[in-house]
Amino acid sequence: MPEKFLPDNNVPISNRAVPILDKLIQISLYAFAAFSLFSISITQISFSLGALAWLIKAHITQTWKEMRGTRVGIAILCFCLACILATLTSIDLENSIKHLKKLLQFVIFFWVANTVRDEEQKDWLIKLLIIAGTIAAFNGFLPAWDTAITNQNRVSGTMSHFMTFAGILMLTGLMASGRFLFHEPKEYWVLGAVGTIGFCLLLTLTRQAWLGFLVGAIFLTFFWNKKYLLALPIALIGLLLFAPEGVKDRLYSLSDTRDWTFQVRIFLWKGAWEIFKDHPITGCGFKCVDTIHSQYPDPSGYIALFRGLHSNVFQLLVDTGALGVLTWLSIWVTYFITLYKKWAQFPDANTRSLILGSTAAILGFLAGGLFEVNFYDSEVAMLLYFIMGLSLAQTHKKSPE
Repeated sequence: MPEKFLPDNNVPISNRAVPILDKLIQISLYAFAAFSLFSISITQISFSLGALAWLIKAHITQTWKEMRGTRVGIAILCFCLACILATLTSIDLENSIKHLKKLLQFVIFFWVANTVRDEEQKDWLIKLLIIAGTIAAFNGFLPAWDTAITNQNRVSGTMSHFMTFAGILMLTGLMASGRFLFHEPKEYWVLGAVGTIGFCLLLTLTRQAWLGFLVGAIFLTFFWNKKYLLALPIALIGLLLFAPEGVKDRLYSLSDTRDWTFQVRIFLWKGAWEIFKDHPITGCGFKCVDTIHSQYPDPSGYIALFRGLHSNVFQLLVDTGALGVLTWLSIWVTYFITLYKKWAQFPDANTRSLILGSTAAILGFLAGGLFEVNFYDSEVAMLLYFIMGLSLAQTHKKSPE
């Protein structure tokens, strides 16, 4: 088919469309970075437009190979296929399809963020994300000055639920920590951002996010200066001595195996294992615990009460079986291997600050996910894929004109 031309200057329409599509993709990325901690609607709309522009550009320029992305992208596709297979074999097809759509729509965030090729644009996206996190945190802890923070009154900030708010604060805070520690020259405003985000994270009283932040902080401190690892236990002791009572109580419960919430998780995981043994390959389907739990003994009553399994691993075992868990684990294995190779290829401090910050954020997500289901959380999942795609984007510095 002959290529269409504009009548006035004989420039191919496709060539004229590509810069417009590039600009639309950039706008969608900036909109996500600015609003990811404030409005799920705006972020979904902006990224939907960005994804559509990206697909049209790939069609016009015939660059479909970019669809594969990195090896991480291939691993994500394999996980998607495992999820689709789990849905097709689900015991409640209608319910599984509804949740499958919710889960898979965020995968596109990885590829769109991975298309960033300008180093300056990537740097501004990271700055904008940190600024948005700081504003969200400041807005979150302001009401706490007049109200006691308890388990019944926890800071939820700009999100509808305190766990969602804590999850995105944890990811953003670790990204900011990596930037402050390893970026050259030092940006001391980022230190203020880390302090604000960290303080608000404490007030959410969300232990899985605290655990994730601690794991990420240990990782960053180890690579920054190992001797400062000793400062982390001192900081924890300081929290136990001087933090508000609500924070102290939650910190003490982290080391108490007799804590009620920990015992609940044990009962839930035992029940999940029984369900998994009957559906070991592809699971029983997304969020089908509501349908199937009554077929199993549940003396504690906790499975019937909570329905969720308070662990990414056990939730995936039940929802997608061994196939889903193995492909899900392959995402993180390939991600860390790819980052390690990128670390060796890019010795400059600024690239390494992003690599270390994003690695800490992913480690925090995985650590917290051992005790809570956070991959079904829309806002957390979107931000997670965005960080992954951005950290693996092959950028270059804009040449001077």
